[in-house]
Amino acid sequence: MMPMSRHMGPEVTAAELAKRMKTVTDYVRDCERRVSLGEIMELDGLDRNVMELCDAIASLPKDDSVSLERQMSSLIENLETLADAMRIQQDKVAAEEEGKA
Repeated sequence: MMPMSRHMGPEVTAAELAKRMKTVTDYVRDCERRVSLGEIMELDGLDRNVMELCDAIASLPKDDSVSLERQMSSLIENLETLADAMRIQQDKVAAEEEGKA
């Protein structure tokens, strides 16, 4: 299950955001691995967590937000990989259902 969203106020630091982003990225990687194994994942809250991270990063001073670019790119790549794994899994389920009909 996705770690609970914590409202990030304007006082959040780049270091705190980096730590939070690592937690979310690790979760996304774990979900992708589990989906690839055929597990059905409940992703409630993931979109909210990503949006909060984006909003918090946008509110940082430019120098601080630039320092998080590589981590954000990694998170985006992992989200895309998860989405691909979910599409593949959906296609497999649909094919199995068609085969039963």
